[in-house]
Amino acid sequence: MAPPPVTQPGAPPLDCPFCRIVAGTAPARLVGAGPEVVAFLPLRPVHPGHVLVVPRRHLADIWDLDEATATAVSRTVLEVAHAVRAVFRPDGLNVIQSSGSAATQTVPHLHVHVVPRFANDRMGPIWPAPADGTPAELDDSARRLSEALQHGHDDDRLGERETAVEEGDRQ
Repeated sequence: MAPPPVTQPGAPPLDCPFCRIVAGTAPARLVGAGPEVVAFLPLRPVHPGHVLVVPRRHLADIWDLDEATATAVSRTVLEVAHAVRAVFRPDGLNVIQSSGSAATQTVPHLHVHVVPRFANDRMGPIWPAPADGTPAELDDSARRLSEALQHGHDDDRLGERETAVEEGDRQ
């Protein structure tokens, strides 16, 4: 069995399908491209007009995203949303970014889905029934998030985040 290919530190993984599309080494139905972002149709779209927007630079998920790239991605998502509306006249639109397997991310390269929606379409509702939370639990969540936003989140490391969530859940 051959060893896995080696990449340089900071280089995109050789097996990332979106990096291959960005590099032009994999086929894709491009709908737009700029210096920082590429937009293309997914292989299995929900509907005609379903578009993926990806940064050219390999970023695994939203936690790798910097402000400049976020701005470029957001700008392109907005442009694509307007184009989808003009061409397909959907009844609505979902903009979906999933990070991590628990959130159904299947390609470990940051991407945003722009999905036109139609009444009674096959996608169906995306939100579960509301969960009950006590006022004290909701107040605690609001307080903890507000503190994190006020004090910055530079210490957002996976291990620290897991510990903080576990400690917060025990309180």
